[in-house]
Amino acid sequence: MKLRLGLALLLISVLALSATGCPSGASGVNLVATMHGCGGSGSGAGEIPTHYELRCEIAICNQGSGTAKDVRVFVEPSATNQVLQTMEVEPSQKQKPVTLEAGECETFVVDWEYDYAGTSSEEVYKLINQYVFHATWIDKNGKQGTKVLGEGGSN
Repeated sequence: MKLRLGLALLLISVLALSATGCPSGASGVNLVATMHGCGGSGSGAGEIPTHYELRCEIAICNQGSGTAKDVRVFVEPSATNQVLQTMEVEPSQKQKPVTLEAGECETFVVDWEYDYAGTSSEEVYKLINQYVFHATWIDKNGKQGTKVLGEGGSN
């Protein structure tokens, strides 16, 4: 129970994202991310869960002046059952491909599972703290832009 609550609080605090800047230069696209919520629930034998289901919701807003077409969001978490897994984060309202005009936002949602049987609490916290969220899009000139929206370190 304590581990479950600790993991949920850690996820919420660690994944509070905010990104600024316009890496695509003249395209006028400036994608900014804000975490709506991230948490999960554990299950397993006894009081200490060995299996965790994680869910994150992240809002992506285009604070630039240009249009971002085919916006795709990805997460690379360390706390997964596969090594170096990149997962696409799905839009919750709009259908793919997502286009964000200047000032528009869309919420993206991702779910994944992690079995941590035999892993210490400290190692679980470390793994959950290691992630990268990034986005790709196509600008008005047909060029692909890429931006890291948030990341956690290994400390």
